[in-house]
Amino acid sequence: MDASFKPKGYNSLSPYLIVDNAPKLVDLLKKIFNAKELRKFENPDGTIMHIELKLDDSVIMLSDSSAKYPANKTMLHFYVSDAFKTFQLAIDNGCKAIEEPVNKEGDPDTRGAFMDFAGNFWAVGTQKS
Repeated sequence: MDASFKPKGYNSLSPYLIVDNAPKLVDLLKKIFNAKELRKFENPDGTIMHIELKLDDSVIMLSDSSAKYPANKTMLHFYVSDAFKTFQLAIDNGCKAIEEPVNKEGDPDTRGAFMDFAGNFWAVGTQKS
């Protein structure tokens, strides 16, 4: 399949978050998920117009909110190698616990959930073998 229509290493669909204080969320995602910054464009006033972060094999995009683009909130599910460790990193970095990681009967995944300072709901899961 010809993938020349998108940057190498990018997925075809990327969540796009518009938040108040995008630099704070970028720092948080770097601490919790070891996010790597790919591309960044700033507005003349120094706010983030657009930034792309690589989280494992996925790309997430974000920007600072503005009058034209108000902040939004979303729910994201992210598979990680250790849901317990990732959940604890989030809590240690100021996120609010929603549900501690647990493996529910009949579910092959251990899942936990937390909310970041911007009101985004993050579910983290690790599939058990």
